[in-house]
Amino acid sequence: MGAPIAAFLTLVLSLFLLRRLVFRPVVPGMDANLLDGAAIAALNRDRKQTLEQRRSSEAAMALVALPSTPQQAREHLKWLEQLSRGSAAERLQAMEEAQRWGDRRCLPLLRRGQRDATVAVARQAACALEAFRGEPLGGYRNAATAGSGKASLPRNVARMR
Repeated sequence: MGAPIAAFLTLVLSLFLLRRLVFRPVVPGMDANLLDGAAIAALNRDRKQTLEQRRSSEAAMALVALPSTPQQAREHLKWLEQLSRGSAAERLQAMEEAQRWGDRRCLPLLRRGQRDATVAVARQAACALEAFRGEPLGGYRNAATAGSGKASLPRNVARMR
């Protein structure tokens, strides 16, 4: 008679533990009271604030004055070219600076950066080129007529006439 009672108690105990694990999951090493939404939201706000502070301090340290005159722009472009011929860290800095400047004169430098052997440099160059993708300034029609005076027909349409 003792064996069925022991089996029954074991079954009840295992069901109780299973219910506790399934319906009230407990993170090891964390108090169950800390799992409420307000505490998690406060933790997320704190992490976001520290990330923003870190980003702003890094951006303030790395700022180089952008050129305002054509002569400064030429010097800045020469400086970027010199950086792009340096080490991997210098090439990455050149891509970041070209992205921050956002001038069309950086396009050859960025295209060359896309084919760089360092993955970080190639990724930064691709991100910098994203700003130049899409509709040209003034629209497609304006860009087509600005080059040759008159937009030519596509090759397959010209053959049909």
